[in-house]
Amino acid sequence: MLITPDFVFIHMPKTGGTFVTKMLQKVYGAEAKLHGRKHGTCDEIPEGEREKPIVSVFRSPFDRYISQFHYAWWKTNPQEYCEVDLLQKAYPSYPNLSFSDFVHMANRYFTNAHRGQANGYSNDHLDEQNQMGWHTEQFIRFFCRQPSTAFASVRDENLRCGKIGAFEYPVEFMHTECLNQDLTSLLSRFDISTENLTSVFEHDRILPKQSFEKRLDQGLEQYFDDALSGYLSRREQFVFNKFPQYQSARV
Repeated sequence: MLITPDFVFIHMPKTGGTFVTKMLQKVYGAEAKLHGRKHGTCDEIPEGEREKPIVSVFRSPFDRYISQFHYAWWKTNPQEYCEVDLLQKAYPSYPNLSFSDFVHMANRYFTNAHRGQANGYSNDHLDEQNQMGWHTEQFIRFFCRQPSTAFASVRDENLRCGKIGAFEYPVEFMHTECLNQDLTSLLSRFDISTENLTSVFEHDRILPKQSFEKRLDQGLEQYFDDALSGYLSRREQFVFNKFPQYQSARV
């Protein structure tokens, strides 16, 4: 995470956080301080900084799954997700998987684990059609108080309304598809020079350096057919209900 004099930035992976971090370091200089893990969660904000507003970035699940597929941390660091032999048994061609196989694999084997460690919760209290998706689980882990307790408290109605009550931190979300504008708008509330605001607004994208392969310049329809889109909409219904603008993003 990055702590500024005005707010705390929580960097959820594959949302554009590298751009935000670099821009905040440019705008605030030494006053923008990295704390703890790069992808630290709201629960990890240090005690002395918890009165500050919390800011993060959210990205369409459709687009973010594609980014995760090509970034391929699941290929280069599979131990961060689960035991490799499980993946190889389920998918003999692993790590050479289709995008559809990747999405199904992530929702079957990457849930209930973080950095290779089990989260210790169960989906058994949810209807079979309402099992939490990988991105829903990540949202709860990043933006909810006491995530283990929050996981156990999720019910079908929470997924349908996109809310987990008092567990959620008050987070202001920018959005990847309009990140320059959103970040400029956020910074304009504080004592930031016009020159710096213009620089943020006009700056090119900044991508992380460890990407396994370059994402092809293809639309979502090249990755998602109706069946896969429907599957993801069911698994990630919580985040789609929280951010309804992304529900129809594939079309």
